[in-house]
Amino acid sequence: MFFEDDEYEYKLLAPDVDRLLRFFDRGHLNPTSSTFVLLSAFKKLADILEPVAPLKDNDEVKSLWIRIPRGEIEDYGDYEEMKEYGEVETYEEYEQYWEEKYPAEYIWYRLVLVQSFNKDSVLDFYAVGLDNKTIISASTDDRMRDFAGGYSEEAAAKLCDLIIPAIMESMELLKAGKYNALIEENLPYKYRTGVIRRSDLWEANPEYKKFDYDNLPEHKVQKFKDMIASGINDAAKIGRIREFTANDFFNACKIGYESIGKECEGYSLSELYMHYADGRDEGLTGKGYGLNEGPGIDFASPSEWDEWYFHREQQGGHPWEVVPGGNSTHVELYVCNDKRSCEWRLRLGEITQEEYDDIISNAGYYFVIAGIHRQFESVSFYIALSEAGLPVVINDAEELVNSFDGVDYVGIVPHHVFPRYCSGMFPKEYGVVFDFMHVYDEEIEKFGNKILWLPEEPAVLEKK
Repeated sequence: MFFEDDEYEYKLLAPDVDRLLRFFDRGHLNPTSSTFVLLSAFKKLADILEPVAPLKDNDEVKSLWIRIPRGEIEDYGDYEEMKEYGEVETYEEYEQYWEEKYPAEYIWYRLVLVQSFNKDSVLDFYAVGLDNKTIISASTDDRMRDFAGGYSEEAAAKLCDLIIPAIMESMELLKAGKYNALIEENLPYKYRTGVIRRSDLWEANPEYKKFDYDNLPEHKVQKFKDMIASGINDAAKIGRIREFTANDFFNACKIGYESIGKECEGYSLSELYMHYADGRDEGLTGKGYGLNEGPGIDFASPSEWDEWYFHREQQGGHPWEVVPGGNSTHVELYVCNDKRSCEWRLRLGEITQEEYDDIISNAGYYFVIAGIHRQFESVSFYIALSEAGLPVVINDAEELVNSFDGVDYVGIVPHHVFPRYCSGMFPKEYGVVFDFMHVYDEEIEKFGNKILWLPEEPAVLEKK
């Protein structure tokens, strides 16, 4: 976006900061070539933050919260203009819009500075982020050159200059030993990370329990818990299928599909698999395309299955994704064989040749189900395949049982974080956190003190 606000008089107020942030709507940019304008803007901020120690887990990054006054309602935008464009109809709507956008006297923004140096200690990359938007992302690898417009470098320079007094305020508080306490006491919930017991969510809103059970009836949940408690979910304790065929895999899929209520009549086993599974089968059926092209195999032949399983040329498909979904919301029905894992263990020296030979002499195929975010399908598949006498285990069994008992934790993530793939944000003391949510102001009172808010990483000054 090109900068078109040269005539606008920006003030250090949240509406004006947001007005400038609109020029940076492309998320995390690949670095552009450095310019004198961008480097100058960056260095002004880097010099101010020079006394701040980098983050614990990344010595190239420094971060500081800054607060900007919200100003008065007149600073937000022109009421008549907003009315003309249909954003509001009445002045009361305008006031409500303002209060929702800027609910407090001060609005908080997280400032992030990144700088890395090459082996000769020369700056080769630098970046500025504000409010989770990339303001500057520049590399000095190429010859420095000026260019106008495309990167909104004028907006970047103007924004960096505008927020300097707010950065100075945070630095003065930090040097006075007051900054971290201010953050802990005043940082709004929408920026915070925390955990809450799943049972506390159920108590606050019973609908959460229905969601967590994912339409599984109580008797099926109890059966699953009893099975796990019995110790049967152990790959060392289940049998193996010595001669395995594609039809064995397709039949296991059919058993699973029937358990979740899929219509299975009128399909052959392979057709049923291709109809309900992901379809990227790495040449198994001969019905794929692209990476999954291939002649297919004889579905009744153990030797052709072995050849496909251990030596297939196509890789990168999803032959085991029997219930499609997103990156973490699908169900896998893996077909596993001890031989593959044992070969790696032998190469790494974890087992001897004698131990390898002993394992291989009893090796065979078994099933592993994975789908912690699809409880209905994964648990139903597991129970059905087990009752059919097939050797099967399910991943994340303990975590699933804990979630059904409500004793695990659900992660609360900041509003700018998509509530998925966030397990790494939570300390191990809370176990495996695999469900995540946002919490809004109106819910804080409902959850009361049940939420355990994780402390922000404190900002510290470099030791001299």
